[in-house]
Amino acid sequence: MFHGIFLATFILALFTLVSASLYPTQPIQSTVYYAGETALTTWIDDGSFPLLSNMGDITIQLYTKSDIFLATLATNVDPLVQSYNLSIPRWLVYDGSNFTLRYLTDTPYNMTIYSADFTFVVRGDSIPNLPSPLGSFPSSTDGLVSSQAGLATVSEAENSGPTSIVIPPLLPSSVGGFNQPSGKSKNSAAGRLDTEKLKFRLVFILWPAVLGITLAL
Repeated sequence: MFHGIFLATFILALFTLVSASLYPTQPIQSTVYYAGETALTTWIDDGSFPLLSNMGDITIQLYTKSDIFLATLATNVDPLVQSYNLSIPRWLVYDGSNFTLRYLTDTPYNMTIYSADFTFVVRGDSIPNLPSPLGSFPSSTDGLVSSQAGLATVSEAENSGPTSIVIPPLLPSSVGGFNQPSGKSKNSAAGRLDTEKLKFRLVFILWPAVLGITLAL
């Protein structure tokens, strides 16, 4: 019986020791942190042994799914400050509600205190947005251009890095060798053609006829 009482007392004392006085108050089950932003964690001294004043510096680690280690977020944190701003890299977490914090210290003995499960939200898309198109189609007389200031010109493109250059559609009016006559040029060409025909008829048809009539008289 004596041994049973001693064993029960020992187990109760051990449980009291393991509980410690650091009690996390943030995060709790309803807490939502955002990836890429600071996350405030807080705790209190609940009066259990050892008190915060008797504890050494703590290390704060992030876990997911209860036992999958993700990162050490802070080291050498004085437990008496009772709060700490944690920096959460955007790439480290995902949308989920199965994250926990662990507070570890080895003074006065090795202890690990667990927070409640909480949620992370990743805002937006983690993939960087692609830039908008670098140019637009210019008019037919502008040639090869880029619409954004600071981009290399066509003559400098060979010496610079890859850039996007917009090539305008080839229009017959802007490409040499494909020029089509305008309305005025068409009319003037037709006029010249009619004049040449008239001269031909005068010289080779009308003039011989007039000459023949004259000789016949």
